[in-house]
Amino acid sequence: MTYFAVPQELHDLAVRYALAVDTRDAAMLASIFTQDGVVRGHGENPIEFRGAEGLGRMVAQVDAAFDQTMHNVFNQTFERRDDGAVTGLTTSIASHILKGDPTSLLDFAMRYHNTYVQQDGAWKFAERRLEVVWVETRTVQKFSAAMMNSDLMEFR
Repeated sequence: MTYFAVPQELHDLAVRYALAVDTRDAAMLASIFTQDGVVRGHGENPIEFRGAEGLGRMVAQVDAAFDQTMHNVFNQTFERRDDGAVTGLTTSIASHILKGDPTSLLDFAMRYHNTYVQQDGAWKFAERRLEVVWVETRTVQKFSAAMMNSDLMEFR
């Protein structure tokens, strides 16, 4: 495998994935995958969501389980294999407010093992294998304007 100059589009795919999941936009999510593109688990993670229908089911499951999510994309690497395939690794933290419990936050530290292809002149995900490295739970509170003066002291 060799590293190669990465088009900005490959970086953007991970950010658009995060936005699509966080906004529950199944059409946006499907648009960044090939027609038979798949999100599946890596290691002990048993999930598999294939094609627009499967990705729509994934978004519906996220919506049913969580009031809010926020995916943060961090490090990304990209490689071209000897056979010409482009692969990469994306690290991220996905924060989830549990449905019906606005004070419980569940964070997943994750690695996405990606396979990319060019289709109709645009880069797309062919596969994202989701590896959950660890999970953290903690108590959070919803932001309010009153916090600016009391807790945050107007950022002074």
